[in-house]
Amino acid sequence: MTARRLTTGATLAGLVVVLCVMAVWGYHAATAPVSDNGPTSTSKTPTCSPDQQTVSQYLRRSEVTVSVYNAGRRAGRAQETMDLLERAGFKVGAVGNAPEGVKVQRAAVYTTKADDPAAELVARALGGSTEVVHGDEDLGPGVDVMIGDKFTRLDPTAPRRLKLADPEVSCQ
Repeated sequence: MTARRLTTGATLAGLVVVLCVMAVWGYHAATAPVSDNGPTSTSKTPTCSPDQQTVSQYLRRSEVTVSVYNAGRRAGRAQETMDLLERAGFKVGAVGNAPEGVKVQRAAVYTTKADDPAAELVARALGGSTEVVHGDEDLGPGVDVMIGDKFTRLDPTAPRRLKLADPEVSCQ
């Protein structure tokens, strides 16, 4: 009878240890941060089959969302500029006033990505002297545009699409 009690006690102690280990592991798994990129974050290859893939060599205006912010003194400039950009083929984002302290003479394009082809396409539409600024703050959907009092019009000779350095593969 004592051997049986000893075996039962050892089994119970082993099960309590396993339960504690699983509880700690479960807690860590439940409170770990979730990645926004999913399981394919290390690869640019889509998960669909090759016959369902499309390869884009160009970025077109219709694929770029633009948010416009007025950094000048004249009211209504952000909406006027958004109307120009929409007629030129860009998607509409947010419209508003630039954050306090932003100074822009003519126009500037703000992006959070380095070498952003969307920001480059928008900058070309705004005119050759438009600066692309890289920063951490994202004010609205897509590319952010700051408009100053000296901005008057879009460049009519600007390209409607931009050749991508690396073609993008996506699923249909």
